[in-house]
Amino acid sequence: MNRALLESADAGHTILAPNTELAAALFDAIERAHRDSGREIWPTPRVRDFGGWLRERHTERQFADSSTPRCLTDVEERELWRTVVLERESSEAYLDPSGAARAARRARRTMHEYAIPARAIAADGSEESQMFLDWNARFEERCRAVRCIDADRLPMSMARTSRSPDEGAESIVWIESPHWRPVARRWLQAQAGSVLEPSAVSPPPSAGRLEASRLFRAGSRAEEFAAMADWAGRGLLASPGFRAWICVPDLTLCRTELVDAFDAVMAPQRYSLNQRSEATESAPFAVAGGTPLAAYAPVRAALDLLAVSAGPVSFTQFSALLRSPELQESAAEAGEASTVDVALRSRAPSEFPLTGWLELAQGTARAASLGAVGALQRLQASARILGELRGNHPMSRWVSLWIAAFESAPWSLRRRWSSGEYQSAERFRELLAALAAGDPVFGGQSRGAAESILRRAARDTAFQTQTGVPAIWVSGQLIDPWLTYDGLWVAGCHEARWPPPVDPVPLLPVRLQREYGVLAAGAESQLQFAENLQRRWRARARSCVFSCADPGDGRHAAPSPLLLSIAAGPKEPRGLPAEPFMPAPQPHWLAQSNNAPELEVLIDEGAPQFAADERTRGVSTLRAQSRCAFRGFAETRLMTETLERPIPGFNERERGELLHDALERIWSELLDSKRLTTFSGQQRTDLLNRSVRAAIAALCRRRDPGARWRERERIRLNGVLGRWLQIEAERAPFEVERLEGGAQHASFGGVEFTVRIDRVDRLEDGARVLIDYKSGAAVADWRGDRPDNPQLPLYALMLPQALVAVAYGRINASECSFVAEAERGGIFKRTGQRTKMEGMDSLAALMRVWSRRIEKLAAEFAAGRAVVDPIPTACESCHLHGLCRVH
Repeated sequence: MNRALLESADAGHTILAPNTELAAALFDAIERAHRDSGREIWPTPRVRDFGGWLRERHTERQFADSSTPRCLTDVEERELWRTVVLERESSEAYLDPSGAARAARRARRTMHEYAIPARAIAADGSEESQMFLDWNARFEERCRAVRCIDADRLPMSMARTSRSPDEGAESIVWIESPHWRPVARRWLQAQAGSVLEPSAVSPPPSAGRLEASRLFRAGSRAEEFAAMADWAGRGLLASPGFRAWICVPDLTLCRTELVDAFDAVMAPQRYSLNQRSEATESAPFAVAGGTPLAAYAPVRAALDLLAVSAGPVSFTQFSALLRSPELQESAAEAGEASTVDVALRSRAPSEFPLTGWLELAQGTARAASLGAVGALQRLQASARILGELRGNHPMSRWVSLWIAAFESAPWSLRRRWSSGEYQSAERFRELLAALAAGDPVFGGQSRGAAESILRRAARDTAFQTQTGVPAIWVSGQLIDPWLTYDGLWVAGCHEARWPPPVDPVPLLPVRLQREYGVLAAGAESQLQFAENLQRRWRARARSCVFSCADPGDGRHAAPSPLLLSIAAGPKEPRGLPAEPFMPAPQPHWLAQSNNAPELEVLIDEGAPQFAADERTRGVSTLRAQSRCAFRGFAETRLMTETLERPIPGFNERERGELLHDALERIWSELLDSKRLTTFSGQQRTDLLNRSVRAAIAALCRRRDPGARWRERERIRLNGVLGRWLQIEAERAPFEVERLEGGAQHASFGGVEFTVRIDRVDRLEDGARVLIDYKSGAAVADWRGDRPDNPQLPLYALMLPQALVAVAYGRINASECSFVAEAERGGIFKRTGQRTKMEGMDSLAALMRVWSRRIEKLAAEFAAGRAVVDPIPTACESCHLHGLCRVH
């Protein structure tokens, strides 16, 4: 522990650090030192990051002097820059106005941090510089209009008034660090007290002890992270007091992959489905930087509520909100919400206003005898609140409305939140308070504009759950950790990234950036910065590891020459020795699987026998059983059906129903082919229109997609059925004997099946033809010992008398035709030929083959045969791969 740091804290000094990450580490170190010394109570250390401390001091001055301009919050500053960029005449040329605003804000901050004069930027004369100066002037003009200043001007403002008696009472010290910007450093040197020097290991590393620094080369990023996590885990096992600082410069790009690697070693409980969220939050490591606030559950639920509160809402959005865990008080409530969701899928439109969804869902719940569904009640309360305001209002008014709505729905069950969820909600409240305080900046906003500001603010605000600084700290910044650690690891040290490549600030002249010492603007300054950091890193820990990994595209990453050029002792070779790690490169789940005890294998492919009180799904059961016995068992007896999802217009199932209904109405009027051929063109058109309109009206009593879709389907179906009637007119004469009506029952293999046959025609000689309509693709899929679809054979066995042909009526926009099995020609076309009928002499002989096949399939289903044995094409249309594990 740095003694000077602890003494300064005990003396009540305010200790300033250049950024929040270092401030948090210093605060934790002081707290830990007090705890380790056996104290039970001690003063809270006054450790602040410089920017935050300046804001605090400025706020204090506002209380003393009301004429002091207010300091913009981060969200106000972001929105103000965005407004400035968007209002410029050429803003339409920007694909990403928010990105341009971020670049302008960064340029202004750099200009103030390095004291780059505006006149020097203007002298550059480039179009980019002039654009920035124009934006900058507009930004300052807006700040003056609302009597605010931005955080970049706080050091200058504090310098003018820092000698007042009230402010002089605070004793300030600051840590020595290469990360102070020139303006901040000059201010501290002039206004603050003494400087605290950083810690160093004792004894410090010398040129003769290079074994403390090692180089690790990995074949991939996954291997690098696995080695890193293993190194930290072994350190913790060797010593409970082990502390390490890890730097991953591109942390934002690989955060999830890194966290997974560390979880596998140090927090495997996070992968358990039985652990409560509180238990999963306690881990010996933390990753700096945080994730967008909008990604945390309470915030995400709040934003989702606002997203569906106005305008048309898709079923997908409403379904997700209805089933949201934040709205369910118990598992029973969650089950009720899921029941309503499933019922809505077959009758709901593709989109609806929220009030319409809630009304429809309540009716569905009553029809299912569910009573009051908790999620619906909470959503209704929030919808009433959100419907109170119309027009433009100050942000403070919108914020008060939002909070009331959140308290009524997604936050009404906050007693069930974990610590991390509670913290994220509190941070979101702080963000809402900042928005409410910004009325002078934001002015009057419509509902949509106000919600857009809120969503951007939640997305751009990073948040991390506060658990103190744990034993293993992973940083994304190339900084001097200042404190000493047992181990230090720096990743990404390959030749292309270390020293860091030149990265000048956009919108500012590069020449000026180099002249005023902006580090990232020049190769020489980057090299000096890297060399300085390397020396500091090696002084902070006895064990230092520098690593690089192959990029994964077939190339190999070479370690940075800067690492290899570290001065060695006179009798030692130059450079860092390679680290002999043997990390497990395989994913953590595979390692756990390999280490699991060997289990006895029991393959059970037999289900219980089909019971008398069970029901089949008609032909669908036999079709699934034929394709794969497991699929027949799962779909019929486990009811593993794919959930429907309402889409714009009519879905495939509904289009099939419309086709069947319209054809039934048409043939109920025509009755035979003679009348079809004698109908004039106008008569056919009128018949089609009547039948199609009636079919659509009948279906829309259950689910109405809207007038636009009704009209589109009427036109489409009229065209398709017009072509189909022309195909029917070319057949040999027939009369319609039977149309789709009541259900018919048949028993095969001891199992009863209920089916509906679309149509049976009688030819002039008394022979019969069985037809089933197909609105999609249709092929001869009834052939073979395990047919893809035994539908027509089953229908034929139910009506075998005088049957000479069975056929699909293929009716779709691409093709209208018959796909048939016929024992003689001329049935569907006057010049048609008989089919091969699998080598049988007659359809009656073929039906005896069909009977054996269907009896076998039905008997196997009844006996409970559920073996995973798909026919070659079965898996292409199956959704059960995750259940049967066929692959």
